[in-house]
Amino acid sequence: MQVTNRPGEFITCLIIMIATIVWVQWTSILLSMAWGIGLILLIYSLCKLRSLRKLSIQIRDTAIVALIMVIGYMLYHAFGEIIKNGLAGHDAWAIILSRLSLILFVLPFALAAMLTREKPLYLARGTWRTTIYFPWIFKGPIKDPIWRFMFIFLLIICGIFSFFIDWRQPHFLVLIGYALSFALINAVLEELLWRGYILSHFVSGFGELKGLVIAGVTFGLYHYHLGFSWPVCLLFSIFGIMMGGVAIRSKGLVPVMVMHFIMNVLFVLSGMIL
Repeated sequence: MQVTNRPGEFITCLIIMIATIVWVQWTSILLSMAWGIGLILLIYSLCKLRSLRKLSIQIRDTAIVALIMVIGYMLYHAFGEIIKNGLAGHDAWAIILSRLSLILFVLPFALAAMLTREKPLYLARGTWRTTIYFPWIFKGPIKDPIWRFMFIFLLIICGIFSFFIDWRQPHFLVLIGYALSFALINAVLEELLWRGYILSHFVSGFGELKGLVIAGVTFGLYHYHLGFSWPVCLLFSIFGIMMGGVAIRSKGLVPVMVMHFIMNVLFVLSGMIL
């Protein structure tokens, strides 16, 4: 996909998205609302510029996406806390069920797509048969269909995580139940949000590579509120770029949902989550 952007637009939009996702996680709800008001003023000022030479459509649209993200995150976070408080004393299930509040994060993006009649590029099943390249997804000396690439990747990941899982721990079967429940909810809803809507938007505006970077980096940093450190969040950004690449190559979400699901199961079993 060939998209022409003005100099500096990509960096400006990346900064807007990073600043927004960091701000809403790091500050209070009142300061998040203040950030949202600032985004509204930015959108208004850009819309008031009559000359197309002065108007950056991509920056305006990114500010709109960031505003939707602020609204969605505040709804998601508020209802997630209600669920956790309501299930006090049942920590594992509180965390698992609180992920259902991601529906409220997805909802504003879905409504915006309906109102603008925008058809997200990757809000589809996807195919397992398209080619993916190693090590750079779009280019590389090794190429394979997605299904085989995913099979090899997941074998390697499972092999690595097997050394960090306590297979003899008490109530291991209960932990597997937690893992499957958490992974199913989280993988489906996060993929709808980050690859179905956000990645689709930025690929439409910036092309595959730049759109992948914006969505992938923001996805990784969004994990800070889940208790991960910023360095770990940067590692998740790399995973986010890789998963976004799978969504782009497969032209849909099912392959990357499977990938996300298995990784989340491993995270729970190894103690990284819950």
